[in-house]
Amino acid sequence: MIASETASDTPAQRPQAAGWRRWRFPLLALALVLAAMIGRATWEQLGAYERAVAAEAAGLPERAIAEYRWTLRWTTPWGPRDGDAAAALLRIANEAEAQRPERAAFALDALRSGLIASRSLWQPRADLLAEANTRLPGLLLRVAERRGDGRDKVQLQARLQADFARPVGVPGWLALLVALGFVAWLGGLGMAWARGFDGDGAMQRAALPWLGTAVAGFALWAGALWLA
Repeated sequence: MIASETASDTPAQRPQAAGWRRWRFPLLALALVLAAMIGRATWEQLGAYERAVAAEAAGLPERAIAEYRWTLRWTTPWGPRDGDAAAALLRIANEAEAQRPERAAFALDALRSGLIASRSLWQPRADLLAEANTRLPGLLLRVAERRGDGRDKVQLQARLQADFARPVGVPGWLALLVALGFVAWLGGLGMAWARGFDGDGAMQRAALPWLGTAVAGFALWAGALWLA
C-alpha cells in the first residue's frame, strides 16, 4: 500500500523537479547579478556621502559638492543617502548665493547633473531639477559679471536661459523604450535557455533567435538610457 502511494506520487513530482533543475542556474545567476548591482550602488553611494560630509567638516566645500554629486549619481529606489545629498547641495547653494555665486552655481550644477544622471524610467526629484534650471542662469550671469565678461548681458542671459530650458522628466516614449529593451533583454535570455538547450545543456539552433532578441534588447535598453 505504501509502495503504491509512493509510485503514484513520483510522476507528479518529476516535472517540478525537472523544471527546478533546468532553471536553478539561470535564477541563481540572475540573483547574483542583481545582488551585485544593489550592493555596488549602495556601497558607492554610502562611500561618496561619507567623503562629502568629511570634506565639508574639514572646510573643503568644493570637494564636498563633488562628492555629493557622486552620491546623487548612485541614486537607488531604496536610498539610502541620495535625498540627504540633494538637500545638502541645495543648502550649500542657498548659503553661498549672496556672497559666493561661484560656489552656489557649482552646487546647483552638481545637483542638476547628479539628478539627470540618475534618471531611468522617471526623473527622481524633478522639482529640485526644475528649481536648479530656473536659478542657474541668473547665478551664472553674476559669475560672468564678477569675472569681467564683456558680452552683452541681455544676450548672455538669453543664451543661458536657453541652455537650461531642457524639459524636466523622461518622455513617455523614451520610458517605453527603456522598459521594452529591458524586457526583451531578459526575456530573450530566458527563452533562449528554455527553448534552445536540451536536457544535457547542449545549445540548439532554436536558441539563436532568442539570443539575438536578447542582444537587440540590451542595445535598445542601453541606448534609451543614454538618450534619457
